[in-house]
Amino acid sequence: MASLFMKPEISHRAPNLERQAIWFTIGLYLLISAGLLTMHYAHPQHPVGTSSVSPAHSSPGR
Repeated sequence: MASLFMKPEISHRAPNLERQAIWFTIGLYLLISAGLLTMHYAHPQHPVGTSSVSPAHSSPGR
C-alpha cells in the first residue's frame, strides 16, 4: 500500500573534483579581481614621475 505522506527521494549529488576545481577557480578569480580593484582605488592619485635616469625621460623644463 502506498503511503500518502511519502517524500520523493532526493538525489544528493556528491561534489566531484571537477566541480570543486571550477568553484575554486571562480573564487580565486573573484579574490584576485577584488584585490586589484582595491589596490587601484586605494593608491594615491597624485602624478608620479619617472624613475628613469635617461635624459629622454626627463621633463623639458629641467
